[in-house]
Amino acid sequence: MLIAKQTVSSQIKVFTEKLRQLDLGPIAYKLMNDSNGLGWSREKTSQAISRYLMFLTLIYLYPNRQFVPSREIDLVWHFHIIDTIKYAQDCQILFGYFIHHFPYFGNRDAADRKNLEFIFKQTQVLFEEHFGPNSLTEEGVSEAADCQPIGYIYNFVRPRIEINLMELV
Repeated sequence: MLIAKQTVSSQIKVFTEKLRQLDLGPIAYKLMNDSNGLGWSREKTSQAISRYLMFLTLIYLYPNRQFVPSREIDLVWHFHIIDTIKYAQDCQILFGYFIHHFPYFGNRDAADRKNLEFIFKQTQVLFEEHFGPNSLTEEGVSEAADCQPIGYIYNFVRPRIEINLMELV
């Protein structure tokens, strides 16, 4: 038991060091940019990126669990994903594989929405366990985003609207 804890502790130290090596300056720039970003303050950006790093840590700690990010974390995640080369490299460094973004979770039907809310509550509990009280429950960051991270390829059902591409081309 003690060995397992030491191993986990050692793995967390390595992962935390990898997180510290990431260059999220370009993402911060976009988040703070008034013209083509969100126009966030430096303080808001730092807090949001910090929560995003916590979210990535949970994905690392629990690779077989489902998570739902807060809307704030999802916004940071989107700006990271938009820099596709950087995001792919960072995923490889952190996890050894690509973390996909599934943007339809909670949108397919009422049961799907309920499942999203349930998983978000579980995500909040893990945030509190690992990062302290109110780490994902304070006002402004406690709303679930309509998505989830996926570390493996799976044939998910996506909502759809039929489009005749022959008419568009």
